[in-house]
Amino acid sequence: MTNNETTRARLILEAAHSAWDRMAPLRSRRSRHCRFTYGDQWGDITRDRLNRPLTEEEEALRAGCKPLTNNLIRRMVKAVVGRFRMERAENPPASTREADPHGMNHLDELDSRTLEEFLISGMAIHRVRRERRPSGDGVWADNIPPDRFFVNAFSDPRGCDLELAGSLHDMSMAELLMRFAGGSAARAASLRKLYGAVSPSSGLLLPSTPSGESFFHAPDGRCRVIEAWTLESRERLRCHDPLTATFSFISPQGASRLRKLNAARRKARLPQVESRWEVATVWRGRFLAPDATILDSFDSPLADGSLPYAIKMYPLVGGEVHSLVEDVIGQQKYVNRLITLMDHIMGVSAKGALLFPVECKPQKEPWDKYTNLWATPGSVIPYHPYDGAEPHQVSSPAADIGAKEMLQTQIQLFEDISGVNSALMGKSVSGAVGAQRYESEMRNSAISILDLMQTFADFTAARDRLMSLA
Repeated sequence: MTNNETTRARLILEAAHSAWDRMAPLRSRRSRHCRFTYGDQWGDITRDRLNRPLTEEEEALRAGCKPLTNNLIRRMVKAVVGRFRMERAENPPASTREADPHGMNHLDELDSRTLEEFLISGMAIHRVRRERRPSGDGVWADNIPPDRFFVNAFSDPRGCDLELAGSLHDMSMAELLMRFAGGSAARAASLRKLYGAVSPSSGLLLPSTPSGESFFHAPDGRCRVIEAWTLESRERLRCHDPLTATFSFISPQGASRLRKLNAARRKARLPQVESRWEVATVWRGRFLAPDATILDSFDSPLADGSLPYAIKMYPLVGGEVHSLVEDVIGQQKYVNRLITLMDHIMGVSAKGALLFPVECKPQKEPWDKYTNLWATPGSVIPYHPYDGAEPHQVSSPAADIGAKEMLQTQIQLFEDISGVNSALMGKSVSGAVGAQRYESEMRNSAISILDLMQTFADFTAARDRLMSLA
């Protein structure tokens, strides 16, 4: 490896690391959206009256409430994915059938899981490659988790301003040797030394950080490999051979051979090869170790030389990413608070307060004992009567503070904001609702999420095109 290649690899690794750091807010928001989608909805950090940080669950417990969750977000995501799978089953896209004619990739299942990720994080990424796997030899599409992906800052929804993209891989030593040893025992020994006998500071074999957001470190026993693709400029000669009626490209270093060929053709009075110098762009892929050692490098294997990643981020207005789940987290939190409040009010109203004369309590008995007994249904509270006094309960019916109406309002707002209403979820309606009105509600709901679904359809079409070129 030349010094220029080594320097270039280090610069690419630094640029990839910078792109990874820049996407930290996206990964943090995605983690929060995943928590809310799958039921952990009381983990946001707030502050108490003394400005001390604590989770919303801890805050509710301190107030004497039991945090309850009514997961509307999960219901919404399942409804959209279910609608997608139903439409895909009824009318599968022709491009998808052509991209995976043998069904090796199980694209229906892959696209459904990718859509779920798209709804949660606003990001969908697939990596396309042709290789032999235990399941068969052919073109494969792999779903890349957004927390293992990096890309330069771009704002074109078509990705026309992409210059850097890549992903992180954690490989076993056996897979590493299989992919990068190239059938050379000496090369394999070099890779073992690089990944197995290195100092801890190199970061090649270190446990990942607790948050999982580590660029250089792999889990214990795995080898971190950084795959980075860069858009590079390259000089070349565009050649047209009238004799064979073909176009081709050669490097400037091949100009001397072209001159010799044309000289021979002049003597033979044959048409000469016409050439023109130009500067072209090409996607160059590199697999790097965390110390910037190049494990492999090659130009894009796709027929048109394009980036082998299908990338879609939504909506990308001003370069920002916002998901469907993000839009409804506020309503979800308020619904949980209202349910918890209603449960607390009913519990307090049913049990009431216990008035316990101080004289009736034995001196050696702690108040906690009587508090726990009172909180337990059917318990027996011993006391010594004093001058006719005895413990007794004070309770009153729950006041109507409009919590139920507010809960219904928040659920309705949730459906209005997300666009996923009861009609889209296939819920049965009362006989008072006519067929025409129900169809109208279905159509309006579909329109609400049409932009999101069409964006995802554009992503799958771009993926299918890459698969056809691999």
